Amino acid sequence: MKQQRLGFQKLYQNLDKILFLFFIIFMLTEYAWLPFNSWAAGTLLRQTGYQFLSYNNVVGVLSSHPLVTLAFILLFLANLLVAYVQITLLFLGAHNLLTQEKRTLLKFTKKTIADSLLTLKQARPNKILFVLLYIALLFPFLRKILKIYYLNKILVPNFILTYLKETYFWGAVVLTLLVWLMLLIAVKLMFALPKIFFENSSVREAVQFSLEKTKKRTFFYSWQLFWIVTKTFLFFFGMALPLFLLQHVADGHSNQVATIAGVMNYVLLKNAHYLMLSYFLIKFVSFLTEQGLADCPRRKFDRVLRWLVISIASIFFAVEGYMYLIFPLETVPVTISHRGVSQENGVQNTIQSLEKTALLKPDYIEMDVQETKDGQFVMMHDANLFNLAGVNASPQDLTLAELTALEVSENGYRTKISSFDAYLNRANELGQRLLIEIKTSKKDSSDMMERFLKKYGPTIKKYGHQMHSLDYRVIEKVVKYDASIKSFFILPYNTIFPRTKASGYTMEYSTLDENFVSKLWQADKLLYDWTVNDVNSIAKSFRLNVDGIITDDVQLVQSSIKELKDNPKYTDLLLNKAFDFFNFT
Repeated sequence: MKQQRLGFQKLYQNLDKILFLFFIIFMLTEYAWLPFNSWAAGTLLRQTGYQFLSYNNVVGVLSSHPLVTLAFILLFLANLLVAYVQITLLFLGAHNLLTQEKRTLLKFTKKTIADSLLTLKQARPNKILFVLLYIALLFPFLRKILKIYYLNKILVPNFILTYLKETYFWGAVVLTLLVWLMLLIAVKLMFALPKIFFENSSVREAVQFSLEKTKKRTFFYSWQLFWIVTKTFLFFFGMALPLFLLQHVADGHSNQVATIAGVMNYVLLKNAHYLMLSYFLIKFVSFLTEQGLADCPRRKFDRVLRWLVISIASIFFAVEGYMYLIFPLETVPVTISHRGVSQENGVQNTIQSLEKTALLKPDYIEMDVQETKDGQFVMMHDANLFNLAGVNASPQDLTLAELTALEVSENGYRTKISSFDAYLNRANELGQRLLIEIKTSKKDSSDMMERFLKKYGPTIKKYGHQMHSLDYRVIEKVVKYDASIKSFFILPYNTIFPRTKASGYTMEYSTLDENFVSKLWQADKLLYDWTVNDVNSIAKSFRLNVDGIITDDVQLVQSSIKELKDNPKYTDLLLNKAFDFFNFT
């Protein structure tokens, strides 16, 4: 216990250096590099004649202008280099705190920058690649907890992982085994990091050293690493728990008291966050190098400087906290039922499930429409009928009469395939607004959208329905037909910010971040996210101030929105922020 107390005391004595290091790195990334990178990517994209990047135009974007493609590659490499610089500064900063030389904040900063520049000069492509692959893939906890922005963009969208887990048993097994294998490799190779960063060893020498060191003690080092991660969590939530309790008490008083307490607790929570980051990084580097945290000289000026740094950082945190706590209460998202079902209450995209789900009164029911062989329109999501109807054919291979004669089964229910005419008419009778997704294929007729809009456009406009699609050509035709009909462009992944004529964007929630949303506000566009089915993802949607939530559980989203409107609790928002520090949502 005494050793732990002395460790925390040393951590506090170095707090000015730690805060300054993290603060400078993250501020430069957030307010300098990210805006420049966004501007550069958008400028390059415009040179190709495209206004967005999606799965159906990426080949055209990259093949249209070779020089622009080369510039994109250079920008991508620059982003990787920026991530490497962030990692280098953090590791060398932590290492400098572990040395026995007693340095002031200025000397520490100069030393860290000088060491980082030297390391960058000695860096080789294989070193950079090894470090980035290690942190991005083998030990992603590092990139998540240290908030390495560009490495955190490397992820598989949740809807793909969910699909693999739910559809293929062996897919879930393979994913689980792959995660454990990567963690094992991470442990075997982790001692290569100090060799590369602090001793300028080659990748080959560093890897050989690490493999030899862990050869007979893999379990021991795995346990040590696990214990460091566990202590990091305990350290953070040990500091955060009293703040949550205080906020819970404050939430029972007036809104003014709750707001003031919320901002103060947010500031303390952010400081606890940086302490937690520092604790983990120092413990991790100390574990790798077998060095302890150095004592600092106890001079009055150092204490004043420490509190000056903490105070300046806290002012920024207070402004950030006020914005974070207030905005979610001002934007209440609409609730949208995904494929017309909620809690598996029927077969997707059928009148059967429409009638049940409409009783729950979602703001919109999202559903899927495809063209048939005879140029009519049918309710169907999948490109092949086999999963729902047991027929190995696409909707475009059969006539509407043939399709509506087929039965589909899902979630223990069985019913006939619905035509879009029947579905739309029933929704209008029920007073239920729709979010109509147009699914396109190579088998569609060339004038499909013109005929669709001519036939259904007036009804869609009259009853306040909306439209969205993965195919931007659909959006263009809707805007050309009548710009007052809200149309959303579906983007499965958050890449270069799109500049389109769409009313807004339907985004996969797990890839969304604050940078995308802030640019969205500037462009005056709406945002729906999908598919949001649990408390954590709902909380993330609230934090990002999305305009609509597409969900498979309408009741859960509705109850969460009601709680937000009728009984807003800053405690919950602070808890969400705490979990967000670990990138859980």
